[in-house]
Amino acid sequence: MALSGRRSLWCSSGFSVLTEWHEQREIITWYRAEWPQHARALRVSMNGLNLGGGRRAAIMIKQMRAQGMVEGESDMAILLPRGGFGCFIMEHKAEGAARKLTSEQVSYLTYHNYHGNCAVSTRGVEAAKAAIRTYMEGCYE
Repeated sequence: MALSGRRSLWCSSGFSVLTEWHEQREIITWYRAEWPQHARALRVSMNGLNLGGGRRAAIMIKQMRAQGMVEGESDMAILLPRGGFGCFIMEHKAEGAARKLTSEQVSYLTYHNYHGNCAVSTRGVEAAKAAIRTYMEGCYE
């Protein structure tokens, strides 16, 4: 029972769940349609890339770290000030997935909240859309 043409995985309870990658793709597509004038303000992390294994992957990871990639970097950022915040940063987890925030991800969010950004974690597409909508409307306090 796949959801309207979207790729999904079957979980042990028998329900179809979208993977984190598919949810993020849906969120990004929605954001760009909702605020096309701010499409360039959206920044996505390279941390989630699956580079495989072996020598080539190790070289790629070394190069990405040299270019500024940090452990725990959140999945998405909207580089626009709103509601007294410098920018919006979101770590996203797929709905129905067992994955939790890592200590590095918690540290990254905490750092950005301390320094005047709005950094949140979400689970599921609708929660992510609600968080982004709230931020874009300047309603976070």
